[in-house]
This record gives sequence, structure tokens and C-alpha cells, in this order.
Amino acid sequence: MGIAYRIHEWLADRVSFIQYPKPNVKSLSGHAHGWKARWATRPHIPKLCALFMPSMLLFVPYIGVYLAVLAIVFLFFYFRRS
Repeated sequence: MGIAYRIHEWLADRVSFIQYPKPNVKSLSGHAHGWKARWATRPHIPKLCALFMPSMLLFVPYIGVYLAVLAIVFLFFYFRRS
């Protein structure tokens, strides 16, 4: 059990309005479920679209530069397959 789980359990023992944490249940088959599985099996973005997305976001007034930087960070994580 992780330290955060133990702290949560300790707080639930001492503070009345804090509920006990849910147990960490792992899959019996060993396959990922939920968001992790959906992220692992996500469809590919066309590379041409990925190249033009940050530059198109630069045309958004006032916040375009920030959106373009966030798009580059997103694409870095998107194309990094683990």
C-alpha cells in the first residue's frame, strides 16, 4: 500500500467525516482497464494534422501562443508510446 493510502486510512480513523479509501484492486488478467487502456489503444492522429495544429492555434487571439505551447506538450506525450 502506498503512503497516501495509509495517510487516508489514518485520517479516516480519527476524523469522522472522512471516509475510508477504496481498496486498490488490480485486474486478475493483468490487462489495463479504464483510462489507461483507452490511452494505450487510442487512435492515431494524422501526422499532417499534428504538424499544423500548433501553428493554427497561433491565430487564436490573445491566448494562441499559450495554446500552441500546450499543443506541442500534448503532442509530445501523445506520440510517446510506452
